Amino acid sequence: MIINSINTESITPVEYNHMHDSTLVFRKYRENFDFGLTVDQYYFNKDAKDRKTNYNTQYILSELQPLSTILELKIPYTKKATEKFTTTVKFDGDFLMTSGSAASALSADFVSSTEFSNLSSQFFFTFTLTSTSLTKSTDVTATSGNTLPPEDRVIVTTTSADNTYYLAAVSGTDTTAIFLPLSAVSSDIPSFRYNIDNNKIILSNVTPELSARDGRLCNHGGTLSLSGIDNFFNTASLLSACIFDINRYELTKDYKTLPNSFVKYTSSFNTDIVDLNTSTVTEYISNNYFVYSNNYNYFQQKQNNTNTVHADIFPLKNQATLHEYYAENNHFNSEPGYLNRVYEKIHAGTNQQTGTDKIGVSYNIGTYDIAFKPNKLTYFTTPSSLSPYTVLHIKDSKIENLGAIPGDNPLMSDKVFKRRVDIKNNNYSNNTDPTYLCSWLSGNSDGETKWVDRYYNPSIKNFTAALSTTSYYKVVTAAGAETTETFDVSSSLTFEPNNDYMFYHIGSNDYGKLFEAYNTQYNEASGIEYINYKGVPQVVDKALDDDEIVLNGETLGRIKTESIGDFSTNFWLHTEDNTLPFGYQILGNYFEEGFGIFNTDLITPNIILPTRNEKSGRMSKLMFLNNDFESYDEIILRDGKSEIEIKAIGRKDNFSEFYVLGVNNVIYVFNSNNNLISKIEDLKDTNAVVDDFEVGEDKLHVLFNPVTAAGNFFTYNYNTNKTNTVTTSVSANTKGQKGKIVRKNGGTTVYKVDANNGYGNEISFDSNDNPFVLRQEKPNDLTNTQNYVQKNADPLNYSESLTDSIKAGLGIKTKINGVIIDDDDNIVVLHDNNIISILDNNRKLKRTREFCDINNFPFQQTYMDIICDFENGVYKKYILFIQEFNDGFRLTKLNERLEIIASKKFFNSGSGKPSLGNLKLTKSVTSYYYLRNTGANKNRLKVVIKAKPKFSSSGVIPRVKSSIDFDITTLNSGYNHFFVNVSLRKGYMELYVNGSHYQTVNFSAGTFALDNILGTGLYVGAVSTPFYLTLANRLQQPKKYFINNAKIKGFKLYNKVMSYFDMLAHYNYHIGDKDLIWSYPIGQRTYIDTIDKLSKFSFPEKINNNYKVDILNTDIKDEKLKDKIKERLKEELKKITPYYDTNEEMTIT
Repeated sequence: MIINSINTESITPVEYNHMHDSTLVFRKYRENFDFGLTVDQYYFNKDAKDRKTNYNTQYILSELQPLSTILELKIPYTKKATEKFTTTVKFDGDFLMTSGSAASALSADFVSSTEFSNLSSQFFFTFTLTSTSLTKSTDVTATSGNTLPPEDRVIVTTTSADNTYYLAAVSGTDTTAIFLPLSAVSSDIPSFRYNIDNNKIILSNVTPELSARDGRLCNHGGTLSLSGIDNFFNTASLLSACIFDINRYELTKDYKTLPNSFVKYTSSFNTDIVDLNTSTVTEYISNNYFVYSNNYNYFQQKQNNTNTVHADIFPLKNQATLHEYYAENNHFNSEPGYLNRVYEKIHAGTNQQTGTDKIGVSYNIGTYDIAFKPNKLTYFTTPSSLSPYTVLHIKDSKIENLGAIPGDNPLMSDKVFKRRVDIKNNNYSNNTDPTYLCSWLSGNSDGETKWVDRYYNPSIKNFTAALSTTSYYKVVTAAGAETTETFDVSSSLTFEPNNDYMFYHIGSNDYGKLFEAYNTQYNEASGIEYINYKGVPQVVDKALDDDEIVLNGETLGRIKTESIGDFSTNFWLHTEDNTLPFGYQILGNYFEEGFGIFNTDLITPNIILPTRNEKSGRMSKLMFLNNDFESYDEIILRDGKSEIEIKAIGRKDNFSEFYVLGVNNVIYVFNSNNNLISKIEDLKDTNAVVDDFEVGEDKLHVLFNPVTAAGNFFTYNYNTNKTNTVTTSVSANTKGQKGKIVRKNGGTTVYKVDANNGYGNEISFDSNDNPFVLRQEKPNDLTNTQNYVQKNADPLNYSESLTDSIKAGLGIKTKINGVIIDDDDNIVVLHDNNIISILDNNRKLKRTREFCDINNFPFQQTYMDIICDFENGVYKKYILFIQEFNDGFRLTKLNERLEIIASKKFFNSGSGKPSLGNLKLTKSVTSYYYLRNTGANKNRLKVVIKAKPKFSSSGVIPRVKSSIDFDITTLNSGYNHFFVNVSLRKGYMELYVNGSHYQTVNFSAGTFALDNILGTGLYVGAVSTPFYLTLANRLQQPKKYFINNAKIKGFKLYNKVMSYFDMLAHYNYHIGDKDLIWSYPIGQRTYIDTIDKLSKFSFPEKINNNYKVDILNTDIKDEKLKDKIKERLKEELKKITPYYDTNEEMTIT
């Protein structure tokens, strides 16, 4: 008799490999037997629910297990130090976390470990170790002309909203360290010296004692800060404050784990994009897994005495309800809420060679799905068993988490009615005084919901009135006297076995009826008039019961209203591409005051020039031109009967007043309709020599010569009607330098600039508020006209380094006449009177062009400005070039390639005298300077309101501006919903985007409650003016600034502030009704899933299911033959391409 010993050596092990992906490894565990046998077992086979054989294939149904227990990634165990690694930063157990506005800079603070989330990029930082060759531009220790040996540095970055931010120490010591976006890094990428030992790191900033920014990064009171090195060696605690814990070493074994999380998401501003709700993530959920392998996939490897089996695995649908909805509906408290199904058995025939054709897997589930249709009552009867409950309280039903719609009254929220008579074992309640109405889902704007019961007094309120009364969780324990009309209490409704119920699910029909009621009571836009630019009435489409107007560059809607006080507006906006600007004012009546919603407010619709009045010979005429250089208006500056020559023009935006400084030093104030409305006479007839004239958002300044550190200027506050006390003086003849005053970000700064070569363009700012200042190289040498543009110039100091400067040339006769920076940070330099050069922000030349200067002498003006405009719905930006000649002046419009788009010459009367006024004190003739300084930008959705009080004690009635700025580029193209509430009574304005609250801004409550802010009439799709005309009419440019390539539907203008749920009603109305699926408990029951066929899963390599086919080099010229080939190929492609893929286009060349 042959005796075989069963032991580890005599048993050939079976190794399972994944059939399709060699990087997936089935996890094993070791099992030891008493008789000495040790074998490796697989977790998927441990305590398996079932095993079957069918058609030479083995099937295994696993026990409930996390994916990470069964599979892992095939990654070798290594422990290595990397040059670039991502890690958390800890100090004494606290985690470093970034916060702040992603648009500017991020700060970093240490927070408790309880706040740490491994799903948030706020806690992770990337360290890049690098070797840097240092020069004077990167290190203060380098001497001029020398380069130091390479030095080890580390660059620390983090990410926010898909942008990279760099750790920087931009201020002096003992200040907060910040993370800057690359656009805010002025020169070299910030880096630090470092000491690293195991998992400890110290970061220091350049060399001690040589810079105000020297120091080490430390934890200073919970904030990441830069502290001076001298402070670090006083005590051990100060020294330890700069030592941080990191994880430089990557343990690759930690990356083997496969995650399988159950994740909930919250709505985002985009309808098809969601944000992760980290508080509700279940990290490792358990599933039943189906594992199978074919007998023909066994491979014997003699060299290592193993048998290899190729197996495949897929998870079963444990999270699905009976009818395959995925929600946390499990009512058995001993099991997770996400676990709706538990699979128990394989149905493949009894272990045999030929079993059933299709495989089934049976599962137990304890719920049954019922669909509540919108806009209707659904009648249903509960089953005889609600196991595991005897009765189910509505607060345990989970309906509120499955799509039930909350509200602030029963009429506009989901509600349940229960049969209240004693039949079918119903013992709900015998209390009928007061009368029970229903149980309804109450909610608030924070997303909280609660089921409450509504009771009402039928002698005071009827059924319908009781339904519509608003309540906010107002829980009352008992009804009062007869004066109590309605009240709500926490719901006591229960679902009992074998009882009758009705569920009403709110839908679009309900919203439509609500809007019908609102239209008669509140909607000021119910009588909106749709016309084209010629005033001809237009027919608009319908979207449900709402109007839908196609904005094609010719059509608009207009409304007249006398409503005073609070208001709100609702609309859906359809755009083709949100990455591009599409219009100026979308809707509103914003002009000097009012309300407006803008896509792009960086628009300069007109040009204002000081010119000679040919009749009187005085430089007293203001000429108003549109951007086609056509004159549409002109006025003569007069004081009484006397003409006043113009010294300077100060412009705000197109919708505001503008200011004219006369030679008598009186400041004349004109409204947007070019009417003189007031004068500022504090400086009248003084002998002050004016260097600059600045019109800011809140104050006006007049700067006098000479320029002093203390400032020598006059200030007028628009809002308070107050001026400062000024000591004026005659010019000190400061030769090559004069002053420029800038009002920016609430502060005032005086700069010294070149006094001899410029004509008004001596200073400009880039998007990071870096000043570019025109200065004379030798201001005391009037024979040397050479000058330069200095970046980041010290306001009053001429001795700074010239490393960040721009020069026109090397000759002593060359000169720069002006500099202006556009919104893309292109630096436009005018030099030698007739040459324009464009440079990037790093001063690299992009292009240059010389223009004709015949009869334009060096002493005659050359001036630049920026024109921002829309042409046929396309956003355009031009350089306005103004040249003065003996016989007049010329305006030229140039594109970014310095090509001439338009040019027009204005001739004088032949008198030989200049016809263009002096522009040296005029910052902008187009208003571009003011717009850039006050935050105007393009391609946003900006809501602006400017209101005025009814009364004022200051002598002026100031207009107060408030705005909300939303980045519309973050939204998908197509329709998006916007809702704005404005409460002049309570003092706030709020914006909702696609049903989510974006921002609320506050202003003085009650101050503007009597202002008829919409009284001038509101336009949709065009820019209005105070006289119920479009801006296009005013500029004599038909269709100008009409919105193009867009649509608006559902526009409403209510004469009251609407509630959060009113806003949601307008949003839900157009997004489509959805069924509410409730899985109610019925006790455990068994069902069978059938596995029909399996398809290999892979991550998609394409963003959609459409593909194109290009067939090249066929040399086929017969078009009919090409068509036949295409037709045949399309049929063949269907056989070999995935089922859902579609051939979109085929070309044969």
